[in-house]
This record gives sequence, structure tokens and C-alpha cells, in this order.
Amino acid sequence: MKLMNKVLPMLVLAIALGTATAAPPQDQTAPKSSGMDMKGMKSEMEQMRAQMEQVQALMRNNMAKMEAADAAMKTHMEAEKAKMQSDMDLQHAMIRHLQTMTDHMQAMSDQMSMMPGAMDKHPMDSHK
Repeated sequence: MKLMNKVLPMLVLAIALGTATAAPPQDQTAPKSSGMDMKGMKSEMEQMRAQMEQVQALMRNNMAKMEAADAAMKTHMEAEKAKMQSDMDLQHAMIRHLQTMTDHMQAMSDQMSMMPGAMDKHPMDSHK
């Protein structure tokens, strides 16, 4: 559906350009020389066919470019998502590590406070 929304306006433009460059219709009452009109019509049809082929080639080229851009954007977004996930995992690991260190320090502090006289003595006092 997305592709049709992009292709349809280009097709309408191509048709409009084809009809705008076509020769204006001749007066119906004017005498026609069938040989000249047929050659003119054939030439005009060939021009219109060539224009349509050019438009189709441009549309195929643009569609290929859009598909390549979409693929590149998808790859970029997946890489960004993976980077963000990795960053979040690292942050969570750091938080867990800091929590473990805090718990360990709290446990050491609790053990030190249970020791009789541990807080009364200072290591520097024994050297005096």
C-alpha cells in the first residue's frame, strides 16, 4: 500500500506529461490526409511509449533506492537497539556490583561492631 501511494502520483504525472506534450487535436471538420495522420499518430505513439519506458525506468530506479534506504535504516535501527540493550545490561551489572560491595561493607561493619573492644583500639595507638 505504501508503495502504491508513491507510484500512483508518478504514474499520473507521467500520463499528464505525455498528454501535455502530445500534439493538440486537429479540427474534426478539416480534411485529413490519412497517410500523414497515420505517420503522425505512429510517431506520437512511439514518443509516448518512449516516455512511458523512461518513467517506468525512473520508477524502478527510485523503488530500488527506497528499498535500499529502508534496508539500511532497518539495519541502523537494529544496531541502535542492540547498543541500547548492551548499555542497559552494563548499567544493571554495575548496579548489582555496587550493591554487592555495599552489602559486603555493611556485613564487615556489623561484624566489627560485634567484636568486643574493636572500636576502642586504633591500629596507630599500638605503635606509640
